[in-house]
Amino acid sequence: MFKKILIWFVAAASLAAMGAYFFFAQMLYSKGMPTQVCREVNVTLLDSLQNRFVGKDEVIGIMDGFMGQNVGKSVEEIDLHIAEQLLNQRSAIKESQVSVTRSGELRVEITQRKPVLRIQTENGGFYVDETEYIFPLVSTFTSYVPVVSGHIPLAINPEHRGLATDDHGNWMERIMELGNFMSSDPFWNAQIEQIYVDSHGDIILSPRVGDHKIIFGDLKDIETKFNKLYTFYKNIVPAEGWEKYSSINLKYKDQIVCKLKKKNNKKSL
Repeated sequence: MFKKILIWFVAAASLAAMGAYFFFAQMLYSKGMPTQVCREVNVTLLDSLQNRFVGKDEVIGIMDGFMGQNVGKSVEEIDLHIAEQLLNQRSAIKESQVSVTRSGELRVEITQRKPVLRIQTENGGFYVDETEYIFPLVSTFTSYVPVVSGHIPLAINPEHRGLATDDHGNWMERIMELGNFMSSDPFWNAQIEQIYVDSHGDIILSPRVGDHKIIFGDLKDIETKFNKLYTFYKNIVPAEGWEKYSSINLKYKDQIVCKLKKKNNKKSL
């Protein structure tokens, strides 16, 4: 009986000692935290090689403008969640991660939006990223992506940020299929410069290399049409040259219709 009591006493004493240790450790840590101040702000733009919509000084300015200067402030006073919300309101910022280290370094990691297309409307220009998020152009940086112009079936407010609100025919989804296809292929990403929407809704592409227009037609069979166009570039251009044809029509099934520059006759391949 005495042995059991001794065992229970030793176990209880051990638990009490562990509890006291953690209690005093936490108390000392809590007392030390208010004296820990933010000594620097380190901003990392994770995709700065592709996009430069925001700069490090601008990021710091956004936070300091609303929260006050963070350097020299107690780390307990810095609301990391509020800082992230502030930064995420910047339309060109896709995501922000804000943290603070034990040494007092405030770390900010920024992921910018990656434009796939630039849409030019009566209300100005807008970028569209891979998620179909629309945001206005930025005066400090230009992303060289294909420009979509012409009869665009969307009404976009000059200050619009977000998904298209009146896309009844899912036009944005379909034009983004075209944009994402080109963006994912290095050759087409480099070759196609402009996308024009005519009054019938047909798509006409303008290449960076070659003085011809590409009549793409509707936004169906995108991959098939680009395969036909690649066949033209691979087999016809080396023999005929870049300057022979004024237009390359991909609308017709299983054929390419080319229009000569100086004559009105057409050649079917």
